[in-house]
Amino acid sequence: MSTLPLLSPANLAPTSHKHRNPCSKRTQLVKTLKKPTFEPLKDRLIRLSNVGQIQEAILVLDVMTQQHQLTPDLTTFSVLLKSCIRTRNFELGKLVHSKLNQSGIILDAIVLNSLISLYSKCGDWVTAKTIFDSMDGDGLRDLVSWSAMISCFVQSGMATQALLTFVEMLRHGESPNQFCFSAAIQACCNGENAWIGKVIFGFAIKTGYFESHVCVGCALLDLFAKGFQDLESAKKVFDKMSERNSVTWTLLITRYAQMGHHEDAIQLYSSMLSSGFMPDRFTLSSAVSACAELGFVSIGQQLHSWVIKSDLCSDVYIGCSLVDMYAKCASTEPMKDARKVFERMPNHNVMSWTAIITGYAQSGGLDKTAIELYNKMITHGDITPNHFTFSSLLKASGNLEIGKQIHTHTVKSGLVSVNCVGNSLITMYARSGNMGDAQKAFEVVLEKNLISYNAIVDGYVKNTDSNEAFNMFNQFEETKVDSFTFASLLSAAASLSALGKGVEMHARLIKSGLDSNQRVCNALISMYSRCGDIEAASLVFNKMEQRNVVSWTSIITGFAKHGFAVKALEKFDEMVKAGVKPNEVTYVSVLSACSHVGMVDEGLKHFKSMYHDHKINPKTEHYACVVDLLGRSGFLEKALDFINSMPFKADALVWRTLLAACQVHGNTKLGKLAARMITQQDPDDPSAYILLSNLYASKGEWDSVVKIRKTMKERNLIKEAGCSWIEADNQSHKFYVGDTGHPLAHEIYKELDELVMEIKKLGYVPDTGFVLHQGLDEREKEGYLIQHSEKIAVAFGLISMSKTKPIRVFKNLRVCGDCHTAMKYISMARGREIVVRDSNRFHHFKNGSCSCNDYCYKFGLCGRRKVVLAVSPNLVGTSDEKNNVHAFTGGCSLQNVLKLGYCFFHISPNLVLKA
Repeated sequence: MSTLPLLSPANLAPTSHKHRNPCSKRTQLVKTLKKPTFEPLKDRLIRLSNVGQIQEAILVLDVMTQQHQLTPDLTTFSVLLKSCIRTRNFELGKLVHSKLNQSGIILDAIVLNSLISLYSKCGDWVTAKTIFDSMDGDGLRDLVSWSAMISCFVQSGMATQALLTFVEMLRHGESPNQFCFSAAIQACCNGENAWIGKVIFGFAIKTGYFESHVCVGCALLDLFAKGFQDLESAKKVFDKMSERNSVTWTLLITRYAQMGHHEDAIQLYSSMLSSGFMPDRFTLSSAVSACAELGFVSIGQQLHSWVIKSDLCSDVYIGCSLVDMYAKCASTEPMKDARKVFERMPNHNVMSWTAIITGYAQSGGLDKTAIELYNKMITHGDITPNHFTFSSLLKASGNLEIGKQIHTHTVKSGLVSVNCVGNSLITMYARSGNMGDAQKAFEVVLEKNLISYNAIVDGYVKNTDSNEAFNMFNQFEETKVDSFTFASLLSAAASLSALGKGVEMHARLIKSGLDSNQRVCNALISMYSRCGDIEAASLVFNKMEQRNVVSWTSIITGFAKHGFAVKALEKFDEMVKAGVKPNEVTYVSVLSACSHVGMVDEGLKHFKSMYHDHKINPKTEHYACVVDLLGRSGFLEKALDFINSMPFKADALVWRTLLAACQVHGNTKLGKLAARMITQQDPDDPSAYILLSNLYASKGEWDSVVKIRKTMKERNLIKEAGCSWIEADNQSHKFYVGDTGHPLAHEIYKELDELVMEIKKLGYVPDTGFVLHQGLDEREKEGYLIQHSEKIAVAFGLISMSKTKPIRVFKNLRVCGDCHTAMKYISMARGREIVVRDSNRFHHFKNGSCSCNDYCYKFGLCGRRKVVLAVSPNLVGTSDEKNNVHAFTGGCSLQNVLKLGYCFFHISPNLVLKA
């Protein structure tokens, strides 16, 4: 996105307020009432108060006291206070309180209760409590006083204090009425106090207030919906209420919508209309929001018609909901209808501006318009953005520089430490890979919530700093962990290949009661399979009660990566029979499974079924899988024809796959073509040069190898160094070729030497064809093979890990054919299961065999064109010229076989060859 300049934070315009001129009104009033007396003035004041003209009523009060020295009575002040409270003119209410103090009148319970309500609604619980306490000594407290004070604490978020006041009221001998019950139950509408709410519920039933008063029923409805997250019980309360009104219906509809039961919310709205109740702006807003979440644009349009008929188009609250609905439900032109609704709104406030900005931010590709609207908002709209505005803007800013400018605005506005703004900043910086600034944004947030912790942990995970993710997790409290946290940390464990950490996370999530959560289970399947324990992954999958497409795809991918193609395809068939529709990722796994074991016909069948059976259009990844399937199986020409038949231009991934197959089969001609196509599209891709170089080296064309290496040097392309790592005692140990830097290097190489001697006795013959270096004799090549990083890692595992545990080694590159053969012999010699994950798949070595059935190495992976298979004294000579695979009788001379250009892949231990 191009950089779009923002206004300076200094230009954020404050909201203007227009004040009336009271002097002209007062002059007019004095002229109207030339000889006023107390009663006419009092009557006029009461009439003005009752119709909500508070300022005019206060002018009358001033005329009474200042012009004619008349003293208003308590009734006058009481009416004024109640009118201020009713019309929410709280500042004028405080002014009345000031005049009341100046009058010197002794206050009664009615006025004092009104004052408690006034300050309660202002959010000033301290003043309200001071007034309430002053009533104790004079015996002025009554049931209204107690109810007002309990409500004050509830509205101020002081639930515990509200309940303590309720208990204190009972000790004073007061019997609660419907308002006391309602306020006390509202104090219990959270997870901490919900159990107390059940006790009060029983009290309300016993005293008969539940069935006789709507406000008590509404409070109980909220108790079960918000306190217990139990909509079923909330609906039972609703059904048993003897009296219902529009507020009751609206409350239930709103709670259903807020808790994700959107279809039920719409059905309740329909039932409300059928019952003869008229929806208000809050009802319609909740119903429209439910349509937005479900994508029910047709029902949303009907509700929009109702809004128009009800003359509620000017209501900002409903307007925002409609903007959101049209933004989320747009099918052809994103934001077109949402923009129309916004433009037709007669008045805009920060809510409506934020709604339209959020719509553009979430529509994808329209973030520039979101920024333009923000500029318009602060210049022409005379509106100051709030924390929700900034949060949406930060989600829209795909450009880091724009994000930094918005960050500056949040600092100037004093909102940078608000958690929703801080969380968006963390996500924005993490998305751009700038974890340093993400960490700073995290530290600035004053009240960090679960979203804050999850955002920073997920940022570290996605930016491949999984160790730091676990360090952040150690700062969490147990109550701050949810399914998203565990899913991120399990992904971190998988990226580190840290099975120990993954198992630890599994134990902690069981303790947290999240072991049956679908998202967590999916992450567990992925973690175990990526860390080499496919059995544990399968166990988690089998225990799941509810599975979605991610669950099925995860286990299919796991079986495919571990070489268990038959199991992967069986799971795919089970998935389809269970009625779960596969997606694009599922088919990548299915095709990969077929490729790993050479199931050409089966793979092509599944490729064709993608569109015919499930209407999934194949993408580049699927075509690459088919090229890999054909190429690995030796059908290189067919693979090239397949590439040429693709409906779109093959990218570097497809050609890289063909080049890898050419290296396997030693096809220099096609290899050159594939390498040329890769470098045309991605000239800085080192893998193309390396694969072609290895292909030339296997053919002994060292001049060509030198040219390629020179080109790489000129382009500053570096070959990735091969390394292997293994986890022991929750610590990762990394090894490179010939690595001697480990503290146990002496013991490792001693174990390695003994291993080589043992497996040679069993028939292992080092295949020096895998050493692609010029000028080395056979002995030097053999020494080089022994020091491969995966062999060193296995030797370390043998001396440092319990004999009951499998040895799991991870490598960043492909495992060479010689190491693959050696691993089979080592598993047989030591009776240990060895699991090796390379850049492509897992290999399970056990009792002298591998789970891949040697498929990866049957077709001359070392670069030679011909391979001898399963040589045995009793084997009848066979050959397959098409794939250059041959088998010889045991009487054949080794020297003659080598002269023919064959290399030995696997030799039976009991075979005696004639040199």
